[in-house]
Amino acid sequence: MQIIGIWDAYPVRPYATIRKAISAPNYVHGYYCLFSILCKYPIVSFCVSQLAGVGTAFLLYLVIGTQGYSPDQLTIIFAGIAGVSSTLVGARIFKLSWWWFAINLSFPMAIAAAMSLAIDPWVYFICFLILLAVFWNAGSTRVPLYLTNHDTWRILTDLLPSNTPVRFIDLGSGLGGTLHALASCRPDCQFAGVETAPVPYAISRLRQSIWGLPNTQINYGSIWKADLAKFDIVYCFLSTAPMGALFDKARTEMRAGTLFISNSFAVPDQEPDQIITVDDARSTRLLIWNM
Repeated sequence: MQIIGIWDAYPVRPYATIRKAISAPNYVHGYYCLFSILCKYPIVSFCVSQLAGVGTAFLLYLVIGTQGYSPDQLTIIFAGIAGVSSTLVGARIFKLSWWWFAINLSFPMAIAAAMSLAIDPWVYFICFLILLAVFWNAGSTRVPLYLTNHDTWRILTDLLPSNTPVRFIDLGSGLGGTLHALASCRPDCQFAGVETAPVPYAISRLRQSIWGLPNTQINYGSIWKADLAKFDIVYCFLSTAPMGALFDKARTEMRAGTLFISNSFAVPDQEPDQIITVDDARSTRLLIWNM
């Protein structure tokens, strides 16, 4: 219960929680704060689980030695031990979701396979930097890059009042496709986007300069710092993780009569006032709340 309380106070601020842990009046409270980070962010729990798995494999190596196996055989054996150990740590201690089991189990084997390939290390490093720049938010906020499709653009356009100019914001605007589609159809309205992943933001700004649409504005920054009181319609396509805290922010800041729209992801314990099912391949649902 204490861990939950800590994360109610720090829903998406790991660095603030680390500072809180360092300045904690006693070690027990500090450990609660640090452990809450591991439990709250699966990517951190995954890394710690992998370290535990590698440590287990290394200890076994020190105890039993090579036992006459070849280096290649030892690599496979200890990668398997590391995978099983990290899977157990992730499942039993950090309570990771089921899909992390396969990732924890296969990751050491994937590293072992990559080591057998004649590829320079800098290639892996560059690939890592590219993935980090694209999926910048996935580790901290658990929000990957989701792109709104064309069919949903049409529904969003229909939701804009036909005779009244409105201000629309896309929280986590990605590549900027939604803003372009809506701004092209409604030049009388103002459209804003907020994005924190470097590569999607750079692409959206480049596209914005090419479009030349004066009624669009894309900002690099956190969705938590956006002033939602300025907008008539707030749209997001994020994930389940931030929806509770985001809805609380919207309910606090947005004016009466405005709309909060979530693509696909529900708000815990908050029934939407309207649900629109899009006629597309995955039957996208737009969940709408009248604020």
